Amino acid sequence: MTDFVQGPCTVSPARVFAFADYNVDGSFHENSEIYHNRAYSYDEDRTWVENMANGLPERGRNLPPCERCWAPQDKWVTFLNHKLASPLGVAAGPLLSSQWVRLAASRGFDCMTYKTIRSHYHPGHGLPNIIHLQVDEQLPVSGPACKGPLYARDRLPGSGVGLHDLKPGASMGIRGDGLGGGSSGMLAITNSFGMPSLGPEQLAEDLPAAAAALNPGQMMVVSITGTPGRPGLSFQEDLVLAARTALAGGATALEVNLSCPNVGASHVALYQDAPAVEALLAGLIEEVGRKVPLVIKMGSFPDCDGMRRVLQAAGRTGVGAVSGINGISRRVELPGGAGPALGPDRPTSGVCGDPIRAAGLEFVTRARQIIAAEDLGLELVGVGGVTQANHVMEYLQAGADIVQVCL
Repeated sequence: MTDFVQGPCTVSPARVFAFADYNVDGSFHENSEIYHNRAYSYDEDRTWVENMANGLPERGRNLPPCERCWAPQDKWVTFLNHKLASPLGVAAGPLLSSQWVRLAASRGFDCMTYKTIRSHYHPGHGLPNIIHLQVDEQLPVSGPACKGPLYARDRLPGSGVGLHDLKPGASMGIRGDGLGGGSSGMLAITNSFGMPSLGPEQLAEDLPAAAAALNPGQMMVVSITGTPGRPGLSFQEDLVLAARTALAGGATALEVNLSCPNVGASHVALYQDAPAVEALLAGLIEEVGRKVPLVIKMGSFPDCDGMRRVLQAAGRTGVGAVSGINGISRRVELPGGAGPALGPDRPTSGVCGDPIRAAGLEFVTRARQIIAAEDLGLELVGVGGVTQANHVMEYLQAGADIVQVCL
């Protein structure tokens, strides 16, 4: 198998899809039992609470062993002063606990981000949490086109239709049974979980267990967030408590999730508010020190100037890396305009999958240019729409140091 690029990368492009039974050339194995049966990593017909209680679905627990040839350490890559056997990773959302981290680590991924934790137990939203969308093109991040709604597929979670019914990647065409995400067969979903989290007592046991599942050449980042509106606590104070929980569990790097909370003074998403970002990060570092490197998770920006201001603010605080994008927030409705697909209390939600890849690549390209021009010294994690092996190459060529997928 051929490495991603000549030089330090040590894992074949096909290995990124070891979970989904892709062939060496990156094409899908049509006869895969995994493809034709229930999901292997998450049951979308159950809540987060139920998935945590049940653990990995049977398919995820019974995957065949993944054989890996580890390259010599002099060919490993460096990220946040950690030596990694490859630049492949998994973003925060899918890695619910140590069970999921262990599965990813055993399948050839090397930079795992443990799902976003809070300072307290939070069960998140009820169903539905994942809805498949009718989308057949790359989505813009700004402009008039963003104001129109996207539409759910006719069949929703609870009907027995899951992620396993779709082929990743628009270039693979559509299923004959009409279950593709749109006319091009794009895998497109919206997700709304409400950032559920285990409590500190559970995390004190599970974070060390997740770290123990790693091999040399792998690392685990722990994603953290604060909770707006907690009695007696500001968002920043609550974020500090979450950081301390992560550090007490042995975290070797923290990812500060700024891409979801909307607590900036300028009434924009927090990650777009440069003064708020700088104050938040400076306050966090003042409280917990620089024991481990920090990553900040961001979404897309409508313009380069806004991104430049935020990256400069991050650079001034001594953050080690930035990660983007999380998703694209859009209004999602039932087919025929029959109202919000997730219910009246959740008219908008984050869109993930193939249709956000162009936005993710644009984020990485712009961020790399700004980091170089301003000499900010930030490392860069690319996320968004990575559903085929060639997408990983595109992110690396755009300037990402690490590329993460959502399984």
